[in-house]
Amino acid sequence: MRHRRPLYKDEPSAGTFVVWAVLGFGGKPNPLVFARAAAFAARTGQALFRPALGAPGCEVSGHARLQFYVDDPILTVVGTPAERALAVDLLLLWWLVLGLPLAWAKGTWTCDVHRWIGADFRYRPGPSACCVVSAPQVFVDNLFKILEQMASGKGHLAEHDVEVVLGKCGRWAFLIPAVRPFVSALWGAFSASKAAADGRRPEAPRGRHAARRFSVSARWVRVLLRPPGATSEAFLPLETYVKVRSEPITLDGPSVQVDASPWGGGAVLFLAGLPVEHASCTWSAKTAKRFRVNLGCPRGQTAWEYLVILQALVLWGARYKTEGIAVLGDNMSALNGAISLKGKAEIALVTRELAWRKVRFGWRYSCAHLPAEHNELADALSRLSAPRGNCKCFPPALRASAARPLPDPESLWTCD
Repeated sequence: MRHRRPLYKDEPSAGTFVVWAVLGFGGKPNPLVFARAAAFAARTGQALFRPALGAPGCEVSGHARLQFYVDDPILTVVGTPAERALAVDLLLLWWLVLGLPLAWAKGTWTCDVHRWIGADFRYRPGPSACCVVSAPQVFVDNLFKILEQMASGKGHLAEHDVEVVLGKCGRWAFLIPAVRPFVSALWGAFSASKAAADGRRPEAPRGRHAARRFSVSARWVRVLLRPPGATSEAFLPLETYVKVRSEPITLDGPSVQVDASPWGGGAVLFLAGLPVEHASCTWSAKTAKRFRVNLGCPRGQTAWEYLVILQALVLWGARYKTEGIAVLGDNMSALNGAISLKGKAEIALVTRELAWRKVRFGWRYSCAHLPAEHNELADALSRLSAPRGNCKCFPPALRASAARPLPDPESLWTCD
């Protein structure tokens, strides 16, 4: 109850309010005051150390870099055992001086594999030194087990159990982006199952879902988690490689221009701005049926454009995996799919094939938009087999380049 004069017109005379007993953060009504304290602790802590040789900082401790993620700090230290121990001692002492409450039970000290925020990190030395990120084995084993009933396709699943599986798979796809299109298929099955529940003849009781909806995608996820056979090679290496430094992919290096028409596809490989190889193909009725379109129908244009990107990378991706290759095309949806590894229906079909090959064969590529009016060479190749009125002649600018066949699309499908 208010016992004073109103501060403004129509101020309520009675009501309730909330007093926070602890510092709230993350929610919309809670300003990130915590972030100010965390940022101060991190910045002043980093100032104690030399981030690199010759930089200012403590000269008797190891080189160190500090990072915060909300309230989880991680310190990476390089040096002798004594120098590393001194660096950790200095940081902890400084935080204790600041009066920060530290969760000692949650702290870890590792020199090989380090687990942080539900992921395993390890350093891989060598000419291509990098940080290898993977999901903990206990997480992989648990996910493999809880997918068993879903993969069987028998019976019904409680919606809560389905949501648990989707949440764990989503976390896994965050760590290993290459598995994202396989996990997306589970989400698609979930959406289809919820839509079917609103029909006249539901597939399962209320609050449950038919396992058969998820069986194919769940079996694929289990194959990725644990390949069949004790000695079989992993279909898709379940690791993400993060390089400290990598040369950017530019048009000064290898690049490929791609284009597709409803009748065929074309691709041109450029080195130093000059066309050195070209490839083309004609779509088959079998591939058109797989994409659920008719030959010559423009409705499946994005799928055709995306398929040419996959074919071009199969043809040239492994050859230039060190320096990388730039992929240029005039279809933004297809280019975005190659970058994000997302998509539905026919796009997802191509994405799954591209995703596992990208990791398995070490493809390194970037994508850029090339306006249609500048994509004349690849466009002409894609229309060589088009009917009269839509076909084009072989470009004279490609006569000095070597001809290569684009891979047959029907030889690429392993995940359908």
